[in-house]
Amino acid sequence: MSETSGSSSGLSWSDLPPELLGLVLSWLPTHADRVRIAAVCCLWRSNARLQRPLPSLLPWLALCDGTFLSLPDGAVHQLPVPGGVSSRLSTGGMLFLVHGDGTFSLMNPSPARMAPLPELAVLYRRSPIVRKVVVSDHLIAALVEMKKFSNSTTTKVIISTRGQQSDITRFSTVKWEQPTGSFINDIALFKGKLHILTTELQHYQQELHILDGGQEQTAIHRIPRVEDDYEESWYNPYSTDYFVQQHYLVVSGDRLLMVERRINLPPMFPSDSGIQKQSRHFEVFEAADLSSGRGRWIGVDTLMGHALFVSEGCSESLPAVGQCGDIGVREDCIYFMNEDETHTDTHNKIRENPMLDSGVYNMRDKRVMPLLLETMGTPAASDGPWHPTWLFPET
Repeated sequence: MSETSGSSSGLSWSDLPPELLGLVLSWLPTHADRVRIAAVCCLWRSNARLQRPLPSLLPWLALCDGTFLSLPDGAVHQLPVPGGVSSRLSTGGMLFLVHGDGTFSLMNPSPARMAPLPELAVLYRRSPIVRKVVVSDHLIAALVEMKKFSNSTTTKVIISTRGQQSDITRFSTVKWEQPTGSFINDIALFKGKLHILTTELQHYQQELHILDGGQEQTAIHRIPRVEDDYEESWYNPYSTDYFVQQHYLVVSGDRLLMVERRINLPPMFPSDSGIQKQSRHFEVFEAADLSSGRGRWIGVDTLMGHALFVSEGCSESLPAVGQCGDIGVREDCIYFMNEDETHTDTHNKIRENPMLDSGVYNMRDKRVMPLLLETMGTPAASDGPWHPTWLFPET
């Protein structure tokens, strides 16, 4: 499109008033559309940077085969991830890469540039499975799973801290082991401190551990639930209402939230029942009174103008302001994805439909909606080596 093709009167596209450009930008549904409109001319690009705040766009869904699915249009994108990468996670706006030689790096996808992470060299000696990584200016924490001699696994958090952001050669590293009789669910950075969510196995109680600076454990809050009507569901191989739970930590504004996801499982027999594994219900709890040392989980029924995006590798909160129709982020909704490993699915259902058990849970009417419109179809399935996760690209 040329800059002089906008009008027969000699006016160019660059003469479009900034307020009209902002209106156009607010209706664009994808990150790619915003990039394209900023590429029309220099004036549009500079004016586009001044349009704030713009409605939050839906993130990309990082698929198992290394491609990225754009929502809500269903377009598939490729990013220039270097060869020899054995593992890939999302830290939100960046990709955490494990290279074949055991080194680690962060990749900013827009524009593509790499930054080495020598702080995590300690991981190479044990070859763990990295489940999640959180990054700030002065701290990197990795939730890892390691094999033990007895063929069992243990989870721990590796925390590396820097003295100065610009000095990547000076750092200290400590390990935080899972408590006896517990396992680690998730980690999150909240108000400058690392928060670790664990589940105590005997009573299935979710506990929150708070570390300051990654070196000293300043507080452990074994916080009870308030107004929780949780009931245990005993295993029955012939029942269709047996469920498992997954828990996520999400920072939403000035609140730290725990999301409980209940996934109904099909019966063990018969195997051809046609019943599929599916997330049916979500509960959200706020970690309250943490500074008092007597923290507690309080159930919440509103996200206060936000929406949550949860996954094992990356969970984020986005404001749902200025949305236009159904193209934006929906308030009081929880976006979730299928997190099964495709190569372990014996019935090949996920291989046929990688969007199985992905959707949007509306906290207001407690209904689950599809993540993609039926008219868009589903992306090509793959047995790729990576777990799906969210990526929040910057335009």
